[in-house]
Amino acid sequence: MRYQGKITKWNDSKGFGFILPNGATEEIFLHISSFANSRSRPEISQLVTYEISKDELGRRRALNVQYVSVRSKKPQRGNREKLSALFVGFMLIFTIFVAERTFSGHLPPFFPLALTGVNLVTFLYYYVDKTAAVNNSWRTPENVLHMLSVAGGWIGAYAAQKLFRHKNKKTSFLITYKATVLINCLGIGLSSTPKAMAYLLG
Repeated sequence: MRYQGKITKWNDSKGFGFILPNGATEEIFLHISSFANSRSRPEISQLVTYEISKDELGRRRALNVQYVSVRSKKPQRGNREKLSALFVGFMLIFTIFVAERTFSGHLPPFFPLALTGVNLVTFLYYYVDKTAAVNNSWRTPENVLHMLSVAGGWIGAYAAQKLFRHKNKKTSFLITYKATVLINCLGIGLSSTPKAMAYLLG
């Protein structure tokens, strides 16, 4: 017998969550391996149908889970991820600043090239993690993605978030991501501005 319910909790990094059956108050355990022939990752509030089985301890868990509407998982035209004009403008100002500081000799000549390399690596890490999420394989730890942003790869991270629609909805991740942008920009700004460094050092 198949039942219908809504995903109320989901931990994407660990691959499990819970379903609340229609008209019920007790949640049912859900594991990513219980989905039947689906490459879409579960999200909170999605409606699903499922069968019920019990584990060795007698606890109920969902089995042969399917989305109620597969079409709802496909991005529609005109509903693509939009770039933030303000953030893109900030990236442009940052790029001009780095170029000016390099030409003026306050940053090493190789710095723009190194920064470009870090962003390419970060973009690749996001692509690999997105592919792993779709295939339910080993994921890249979030702290690795954040460390790459701190190292200067936050522009590549932003591009990957929008292009791959990955790590762009999890609030806690995005808050930490914005913090990494701030840390990197402050670090570069202070290290390339002698007067500011002299003031901080007393």
